[in-house]
Amino acid sequence: MAGLTCPDICPDPNKKEAPQRVFLEAGAQRTAPSPHAAPYTPGLVVPPEKKVYPPGAPPIYLPQPTDSTSGDILGMGPTGPWAPGHMDWTPQAGITGVRPVVDKYSMTRYSTGEWRKNNQYTLTPRATDKAKALDESIKRDLDNAFKNMNNKQAESNQNLDSRVKDLRHWKKKVEQTVEAIAKEIQTLDEDRAKLKGACRILMLPEAISRECLELRTHRYEPDMVRDDAEQELIKEVAIVGEIRKLFIQTLQKVETQMAENKAAKVNIETDWADKMHTLKIDNQNLAMGDDSSLILWHPGVARWPENATSLEYWEHYCSESIRNCDEVRQKSEQLRGDLMTAIIKGSQDMKIQGDRTNSALADTVSATQQMCDKLESNLKDNLQTIADVENLIDHLKASLRKVDERNKLVMTRLHNRNYSRPSVENCRDKAQYALMAEAKFIKETADSLTDKQRQAEAVRNELMKYRGELEKDIACKRKSLNIDEDRIARVRAHMPTPEEFANA
Repeated sequence: MAGLTCPDICPDPNKKEAPQRVFLEAGAQRTAPSPHAAPYTPGLVVPPEKKVYPPGAPPIYLPQPTDSTSGDILGMGPTGPWAPGHMDWTPQAGITGVRPVVDKYSMTRYSTGEWRKNNQYTLTPRATDKAKALDESIKRDLDNAFKNMNNKQAESNQNLDSRVKDLRHWKKKVEQTVEAIAKEIQTLDEDRAKLKGACRILMLPEAISRECLELRTHRYEPDMVRDDAEQELIKEVAIVGEIRKLFIQTLQKVETQMAENKAAKVNIETDWADKMHTLKIDNQNLAMGDDSSLILWHPGVARWPENATSLEYWEHYCSESIRNCDEVRQKSEQLRGDLMTAIIKGSQDMKIQGDRTNSALADTVSATQQMCDKLESNLKDNLQTIADVENLIDHLKASLRKVDERNKLVMTRLHNRNYSRPSVENCRDKAQYALMAEAKFIKETADSLTDKQRQAEAVRNELMKYRGELEKDIACKRKSLNIDEDRIARVRAHMPTPEEFANA
């Protein structure tokens, strides 16, 4: 039953007595009494002591290492500047429900430590730090932005320079192709002129053969026989017709080929002009800088044009345009070979058949006088042609003098505008373009007229040479006629040779 007893009612005799605990009365403090503690005791008020702060302490308006947030240091008592009662401000002074001590002098809510902490918070340069950070960030971003822009501009300049080199490479190839096709057109035109001359020359042997046949129809009845001479004359006329047909067909092919050559030349020149214009633009863009006076705002240009092509298609187009032009030129060269072959082979066939006819007509004299009349008629036409050509040359000289006057006029105008207009007034206006176009046209006209004059003089020289040959042949044949009265031999002596066909 001993374990069931209450120690407070029935104390254990064997247990030592615990020390007696002492409790403080209501309102008592554990620390030393304050000078203002009740009751008032005279002589306890001490003089003020100078506060000593540790070395390196911040200013007195900022938090100090000795600050405390406890309210017990005030030592509230019945006497002094505070009303009697319990201090109720703490580090949680702003919490709702805490009542500060109030008297007629002040309303206390915060401690000195809290006041110093508030001063430190107020003096902390929050916006200034943000401004400094923002300044550093902006400067760093600006440096990176301009560095990247410089890199991009350098890359663009490098690509533009590479593009300019590519354009120059293709432009050079196109220029070579243009020169080749232009030379081919000129050569083909000369060969075409030879072919036309051969066609004109072909009229002479045909006329001679037909004249001989016509003369033989006037033979007397006993001589109206179909002999070898007449057979050869008929065969000669047929050969001339076949050669003329071949010449006409070849001339049609030449005309078609000439049109293809000119079309190819136009296409390749258009490509060349486009490349020149593009090269000028890219060179201008490559020479531009940030301080260029040509740069302007162009909104909406940073997009792909509707007619823009790919680089692969551009390279394909450049190579294809050159290849097409070369194919046309090679075809033209082959046609020129066929043309000269037709002229040479045709003239050789004409020569062989003419020799056969001349051999058959060795004993025929009925057509000799008719051929002499034909030669005299040709000489008369030749003299009239020479007179006409000389009149034409005089007219060309007078025209060239007029063109020179026009040329001096436009040069004077251009000189006045180029060197007399001041400053920005010296601009490329429509009048300047018109004067430049006029000067170009006058120069081309003068060159064309000079070329025409040269051609006319060459023709006149040929006519004079041909005139001498005609007069010499007529005199020779008249003498031969007086000797052996070989009229047909005199007529057929003017049959064109293969060299005349080739050099027509």
